[in-house]
Amino acid sequence: MVPIQSPSLPSIERSTFLAGIADPVKLAVVQVLARRGSATVTEVAEHCEASVPTIRRHLASLVASGIVNEEVGSSDGCTTGRPANRYRLPEPILASAREVLS
Repeated sequence: MVPIQSPSLPSIERSTFLAGIADPVKLAVVQVLARRGSATVTEVAEHCEASVPTIRRHLASLVASGIVNEEVGSSDGCTTGRPANRYRLPEPILASAREVLS
């Protein structure tokens, strides 16, 4: 297997990457993140035909495989509740996804 090399990512096997986006919902998530740059679970769900719990589960899988990065949300000091985490594609994957989608 040929690893996908990038300076900002650990080596990701192609088979891992392809398995990660083989599911239609995961592919839709990657497409949304490629278009938006970053998004919360709710923002991704607004653009996919899947529920928030389904999107959350697929994002967790994509994060675990290294295809998506998770950024812990930060409070603005005025809003109550836990701030939403944001998700984004690492730069090498983002560039490739935008190239394929254009």
